[in-house]
Amino acid sequence: MKNKKGNTVLTTPIIIAIGMMIVTGLIILAVQILIPYLWYEKLSSTCIKYIYIMEEFGYLTSQEAKTLKEDLKEQGFDPDKLNMKYTNYRKEYGDPIYLRLVYNYEMQLPLQKPQIIQMKVERNSVCKR
Repeated sequence: MKNKKGNTVLTTPIIIAIGMMIVTGLIILAVQILIPYLWYEKLSSTCIKYIYIMEEFGYLTSQEAKTLKEDLKEQGFDPDKLNMKYTNYRKEYGDPIYLRLVYNYEMQLPLQKPQIIQMKVERNSVCKR
């Protein structure tokens, strides 16, 4: 069989297109896998911010708890999927305080059922007021 010169002109763009589709699919998959880590970091940094407030006052007031929920909502968290536990009464200097945030993130990967990832962030400290 003779090698025809026109075959490479036709097959090269097709191979490049298939390769680009595969690479695009892998990039999308990698981004979908990394997104929960980014959400966890946002949740963790917000938790750290509010534990500093709790250290100053000795507990998380109801007003500060509302502000925390609003802050998380502004960052894109769904309040219905968020569970908060915290020290809600005044502590004295040196007493332990805590803030625990649990968020149920729904991760959707292509060709799979949605998976629920439970993100737990807990920070413990002591009252410094």
